Amino acid sequence: MMDQDVLVRSVTDATSEVFSMMLDMQVEFTAVLGDTMPSNGGLVSLVGITGEWGGSGVFCCSPALASLLSTRMLGTAPVAGKPIIDEEVLDVVAEVTNMVVGNIKNGVEAFTGPLAISVPTVVHGRNFQFRSASSLSGVALAFSTEGEQFEVRIGLAPIFEQASLRSRIPVLGLAHA
Repeated sequence: MMDQDVLVRSVTDATSEVFSMMLDMQVEFTAVLGDTMPSNGGLVSLVGITGEWGGSGVFCCSPALASLLSTRMLGTAPVAGKPIIDEEVLDVVAEVTNMVVGNIKNGVEAFTGPLAISVPTVVHGRNFQFRSASSLSGVALAFSTEGEQFEVRIGLAPIFEQASLRSRIPVLGLAHA
């Protein structure tokens, strides 16, 4: 199992670095969170992590923060009123996720060995929940920036442990020893 302090440090360092360097925004770590996150109209961006360890990295934010990130990254003027989630905003959230999870990956590779990340997937909608597999070592951290809250989650486990878990899950029609 991975040391929680390594994960927390990697997540906080990566998040602060990306927001500071790429978006000219300061972030503040606010809390450690639980396993599930209900959404009332947010964005969730996921990046798979593979290697001898595997798992996922997740970035969660409100439409208002997603819109703000887009204006900061693209250098455009903010639109007054209700935030519009368009292709540009979704692309920026995907890119922020890619950078944050990529930096987290770099921070934990001394412990896990070489890792690779997938292309981000962004989900936008209302009234959904998500959770990671319970076999993953992970952290879920809350941050704030410019009056908006967001989350960064990371879950990792050695691939051999994940394969062992999958082999214990019954599948209808298959015999298991």
